[in-house]
Amino acid sequence: MRLFLLLSYIFNVLRGEIDDTFNPTKCETCALVAMEFNHQASRIHKRVSSEFAELIENFCFGFNKFYVHKEKTGLARFSNEPSKTMTTLRQMRNKGVKVELGMPEELWDQPSAEIVVLRQGCELIVENFEDLMESWFLERKSLNDLMISVCKMGALRYENTDCLPMGSGRNEL
Repeated sequence: MRLFLLLSYIFNVLRGEIDDTFNPTKCETCALVAMEFNHQASRIHKRVSSEFAELIENFCFGFNKFYVHKEKTGLARFSNEPSKTMTTLRQMRNKGVKVELGMPEELWDQPSAEIVVLRQGCELIVENFEDLMESWFLERKSLNDLMISVCKMGALRYENTDCLPMGSGRNEL
């Protein structure tokens, strides 16, 4: 089912029928990957290669739990918290109100097309910069260091990096 949705989305994008305005940019994807990787790594106290391998194995699939907040801009559009609109619609449905979204209820919690694009971007970054991410992980460096090595000097080397939330200090962001 997911494969069908993805293929139909790609087909429609190629035909120009889908507005990809809300898709993450390459910069936003890299920033979100770095921030989420930093967050996940902060939960691991023993920084060894085996822990890194376990963390990275299904890391990008974690983005399937993210939601797009179309009313927000920049990195704030992507969050692992559902939008207030969806929360309100669920509350209304639970109170007996008939809610029609033009799609079956079982698809309400499926990753949106924008989230699929985000996850695919994550997979590409991990594939190309896994060694840098592992070095960062083992050396317990700051989020700023991760943003610089993987995003600014790596995935976005010759591209716009304005979306990166670079802090002024070593551990800020």
